[in-house]
Amino acid sequence: MSTPGLRRRLLRIGRQAGKQAEAGRIRFVALLTATVMTALALSSLIATHATYEGQAARGLDRTPVLHEDAGERPARALWAVANDSISGSGPFAVQFILPLTEDAPLPPGVRRWPGPGEAILSPALRARAGTEDIGRRYGRDAGAISPDALQSPDELLAYVRPATAPAPRAMQPIVGYGPQAGPAYRFIGQSEYAKPEWTFQIMPLLLLLLPATVLLMVAARSGAHHRDRRAALVEVLGGTPGHRALIVTGEALTAVTTGAALALAAVATGCVTDVPLPLTGHVVAAADLARWWWALALTVIAAAVVVLIAVTATDRLSGGRHREGNRPRAAGRSPVRWALSCPVMLLIAVRGPELFEPGTTAYVMTNWIGVAATLATLPAAVAVVTSALGRGVGGLGRRWGRPGLLVAGHRAAAHPAPIARMTAGVVVAVGLLLQVVAWQGQLGDAARAARATVDRVGNSALVIRPRGATAEQLTAYAAGLPPDVHMVSLTTSPQDDRLTVHGRCPALRVLGLGCPSPSGTPADAPADPRMRELLGWYGERTGGFTVHQADPWGQDVAQGGMTQTVLVSGSGSDLSVPDAKKSAYRAFPLGADVDSIGGEWLTAAEVNRVQGRWITLFGLLGICVLASAAAFGSLAEFLRNGRALAPLTGLAGNRRIHWATAAVSVLAPLCLAGIAGCVIGAWLAFPKTASGASYITDGLLVGCAAVVALVGVVAWIWGATVSVRQATLWRPRGE
Repeated sequence: MSTPGLRRRLLRIGRQAGKQAEAGRIRFVALLTATVMTALALSSLIATHATYEGQAARGLDRTPVLHEDAGERPARALWAVANDSISGSGPFAVQFILPLTEDAPLPPGVRRWPGPGEAILSPALRARAGTEDIGRRYGRDAGAISPDALQSPDELLAYVRPATAPAPRAMQPIVGYGPQAGPAYRFIGQSEYAKPEWTFQIMPLLLLLLPATVLLMVAARSGAHHRDRRAALVEVLGGTPGHRALIVTGEALTAVTTGAALALAAVATGCVTDVPLPLTGHVVAAADLARWWWALALTVIAAAVVVLIAVTATDRLSGGRHREGNRPRAAGRSPVRWALSCPVMLLIAVRGPELFEPGTTAYVMTNWIGVAATLATLPAAVAVVTSALGRGVGGLGRRWGRPGLLVAGHRAAAHPAPIARMTAGVVVAVGLLLQVVAWQGQLGDAARAARATVDRVGNSALVIRPRGATAEQLTAYAAGLPPDVHMVSLTTSPQDDRLTVHGRCPALRVLGLGCPSPSGTPADAPADPRMRELLGWYGERTGGFTVHQADPWGQDVAQGGMTQTVLVSGSGSDLSVPDAKKSAYRAFPLGADVDSIGGEWLTAAEVNRVQGRWITLFGLLGICVLASAAAFGSLAEFLRNGRALAPLTGLAGNRRIHWATAAVSVLAPLCLAGIAGCVIGAWLAFPKTASGASYITDGLLVGCAAVVALVGVVAWIWGATVSVRQATLWRPRGE
């Protein structure tokens, strides 16, 4: 039975053994990294919940309470909301407010009532004032919204007071804001477009925690050959499994506690200051994390405990008769047959769907089955290719007289399994990430059609939808258009589905419709491509219609039916969407929606693209963690066999053999794994990206390969340096 003094001595023995063990420093860094990543992965789950909870609370506090929902209280202000967007953003809310009484309530975060024609913007929106001149789009700048009222520090939001009175019933009377003012049903804010919390939790769970678990397993087994021999000695001396566990714990304790301290410092930083996240543009609010500081601290402690349990459990499982450490083993079965099936499965995944109609179940399932089979047979293919490349590298080393290439090549040819295990996981991870990104980039039919429309006619025609405008304001807006910009309207009658085009002669001539009589002229098959696109999108037809020479704002247009008003460029050049929006906010009390033809569908697709950046962020982190696991495993394997290179230093006459061997054994496999993962992943995603709707960009491919290559360079320098040091300390027997 262990006494307290014996337990302390065993822990000290373990700590000292860790310093002197082969690959000791590598295992220290591996365990430290595994602790940090496990803690951050668990903390990200808590941070996600805290962020969703905080955003919901702040969003509810600023939700307007409509007078119709709280009829017992008097209406004190008028309110309306619209969506807007700028380049690179999804839609965000623009809220119009107008006081009815002297004590009219202000929205949370607004310190004073803006004057007529003034706007109060969120700090993030003000910071982008130069983008599309957003700082002056809604009117004069009257200050900033208080950050504590925003759902997150990066939220885009605007409160606007109309410069002129809107049309009757264009705005809704409200009694106040938040649940304290009455029942609040309509939720307005950034999280209106967010995915449900449970779907977001999947990303850190699969893309961060799972790779961290792989890293933990690799770190726990690093240098296992030395510990297996030590465990046998402890058993011979009468040690129990508990004694072995104490020694193993002491060996890992310093690394684990250091990693936990670093993770705790990162968590504490997030609780006291807002943290911007790369790629996503999101800023994590410190106030949200601070409310859950205790849970975040517990996750760090839990991560440290899990790492220690994993270390002792792997040591216990390696006991008994199986003490082979991480030495390469000969494969029980030849992987050649599985390797040969990999390119066949790749061909099925890429070209097989072409045998079926796009979008059908057979089309999708053929690609899915091909992708799954390719990734399943990929490790065997990597092993076979590694062995073949090893023979080739060894031959080059013999031909060029390079001992480093000769030794590393022959070892890779004889024992391809360690390198295959190291690289296959990275290749599969990159391929899976590109698959997920490709699926995220799949646009719906309407969005794909809208993108095709923009490619054909650009922004030479813009659809404008005024909000809260009177007939006089509409007429004044039309009269103030530049000489080269014309206006037409398309109206669909609800009774007989009859389509009518209204416009003055210059506008109709621009669209190739001539100058018909005011009574109307039938038309068919327009020659102008913009008119064909307009009829296809808003007339739901490409055939016959009627053309009237009339004011597009005329009363005959507004008498029922669906009307789309269009600005047309006389020269055919692109019109500026930001300028059109700015002029609309100047002319109409509540501004106007301005889009290219079908552009409203592209704005909705932008939400999907912005959310896809989260997958890219977590995916790159996961690839970095998996590449680190592969690097730690290969370094431990390389250094365990690196002692055999020491005698060759004298024969070669220099120490370049260590750098060359490390480059072939560590650097080259990781770099090739990153490149192969990108190539194979892009091929597998081809059926999903053939239509042109894809978020797999050159930057993403370069980022994946660069992350893996960077880890490989660090591992190469580290491994070569340690190998040279081992050679320096080597002495022949008998000296």
